[in-house]
Amino acid sequence: MKKALIFLVITFVFQACAIFRTPGFTSGYKRLTAEEQKRVCYVSSVEEIPDKNNGRIMAVTAEQLSALLKNNDTTLLYLWSPHCSSSSCVSLKAIQDYCGQAHLPLWVLTEYYTDAFTQIEFLSRPMLSVNEFRYKTNYCNSYMKRFLSELIPDDKRESNSNHRFLLFSRGSFVQSYDRIEDVIP
Repeated sequence: MKKALIFLVITFVFQACAIFRTPGFTSGYKRLTAEEQKRVCYVSSVEEIPDKNNGRIMAVTAEQLSALLKNNDTTLLYLWSPHCSSSSCVSLKAIQDYCGQAHLPLWVLTEYYTDAFTQIEFLSRPMLSVNEFRYKTNYCNSYMKRFLSELIPDDKRESNSNHRFLLFSRGSFVQSYDRIEDVIP
């Protein structure tokens, strides 16, 4: 009986370690190299976010992003997950090309940092991330829910909760889409 209990405890511990190391479970900030951590900029004001890609990831709050989205008549926000294999996920190069051809301003918000720096070069603007320290958690699902609850009005949030493409007009949420082809047919 004792051996079975010890075996169960050891098995649980190893499985828990595997879950916590899974990309997307946490922000992944602590697993970045020292050089990559220096390239994550925790933004204190909207004026600090450059309009051109500088190879950095700008960690923002929903309030800062809302202010940023007010700069354009229409803007697309892509909630990007580096390891997403769903049909609703597209590569950063593809989404940047698509928005460039449609003359639609694009901001990409990475859900977590793991492998984000390997794809940042495809964007014309800096990549954004959620300021996990502002939301007091490094669990991806928790800070994304809190962030999106501040960004999208309550009456529009539930039906759009799993969509990755969010359309804004002068900072106000318009609609979300599951597929990029539905944004601009």
